Amino acid sequence: MTQDERWQTSNGNKCFRFAERQVFEKPWIIVLAAILLAVGTGVEYFIHGSYYSLAPNVILFFFLFLWWTTIPLKANEAVIEKTVHKLMDDMVAAEAMAAGTEVVKSFVHYDTKGTYAIITGRCFLVLLKNGEVWEYPIEYHKPNKKTEGYYECNITHVVSGNQEHIRTIHPRRWHRFMEKLELPVKAKLWVYIFAIILVGGGAFCGVLWLIMRLGWWLLLVIAGYIVVYEMVGWIARLLPGRVTRACKNTVSLPIAFVYLLVALAHPFITIAGTYLFIVLFAFGVPAIILTGLAKIGWLAFKPETIAFIVIVVGSVLSSVYPVTKWIIRHSPLKNWGNHDYESHREQLAFYLAHPSNMVFILYLLYFVLLAVSGYMLIQNGEYLISESFDMAILKAFLVYIAYTNMRVKAKETEVEAEVLLARISGLFVHDKY
Repeated sequence: MTQDERWQTSNGNKCFRFAERQVFEKPWIIVLAAILLAVGTGVEYFIHGSYYSLAPNVILFFFLFLWWTTIPLKANEAVIEKTVHKLMDDMVAAEAMAAGTEVVKSFVHYDTKGTYAIITGRCFLVLLKNGEVWEYPIEYHKPNKKTEGYYECNITHVVSGNQEHIRTIHPRRWHRFMEKLELPVKAKLWVYIFAIILVGGGAFCGVLWLIMRLGWWLLLVIAGYIVVYEMVGWIARLLPGRVTRACKNTVSLPIAFVYLLVALAHPFITIAGTYLFIVLFAFGVPAIILTGLAKIGWLAFKPETIAFIVIVVGSVLSSVYPVTKWIIRHSPLKNWGNHDYESHREQLAFYLAHPSNMVFILYLLYFVLLAVSGYMLIQNGEYLISESFDMAILKAFLVYIAYTNMRVKAKETEVEAEVLLARISGLFVHDKY
């Protein structure tokens, strides 16, 4: 077959052909693998008189066989992908610019059917910045007596309505799923937040557990990995080739995994950090001040009294928006002006610290504490902390309920300042009838 030939048809479509690799080429690879596995099993039998490695060797050979059969297919797909990009990228970019947008990403997509993944169609998918997905059909012309097989890329695109194609190339799959849910915007936001807490919190806790579990050994593992990574990279630069490149990609997998953990944990750190800094300022500062004054003898407060005052003051301060915004603006979560995401992080923290959200969270915490405390007292006759501390929490909650109700009533009784001023001014006017 002709090696990497390209041409253009009369209607402008771009065609190419190349020497495609066959599925069962280079049989010596799988034969060598079978011999090595058989030798390994034989050695075990003659030395130890057992053949425990037979079953895992058969399973390993099965996966090696599957991998061997896919090598030519993957190689052909890589050539097709590279060639299509060379033929189509400039033209697609020009069409996108003419449409007032730009290309985000593009690749060759295969439509398949059945368990054997039989290819039923090919197309060049293009994701645009405006959210549209374009399809450029790719047709394979089978060889006949006169011509060899070749691929033809259609230069006319269609706006994709195929949901499978859109899901394949569109990166905002979670966003599209949320858009389909008929939920209020605030409810969708809380779904996002809880999902971030579950996924990111799990990743964050997993990293902490790994640090606590391994301790100093973790530093040795990291140092050893860095040495291996640099060595493999040096070998790949010294001896460029498919094998060394594959080794470098394999060694790079832990780095990709770490980046994934950071990406998952970063939103969680923003959410958890918002409430952590609010707790440190609103509850921690009063606790430090009162405890310090009690220690030096300036206040004769019992620990339970200090706990009551701290809980009340902290709850009230957490519900005052100017206070929580001041806390965020003086924390590491503020917008430092270095990156765009810092602005989004600060705005998210402002939303989380809004009084409506803080009141809900505080009520939820009080509900859980009082429910657990009540159950323990009724069921077992025990207190959550102690009788006096449990009473302090209960009384602090009652004070907070009174505070929140007072705020609601104050809003309900608001009147316009001009009307109130006119009424008061009228008290000083004594006209005669």
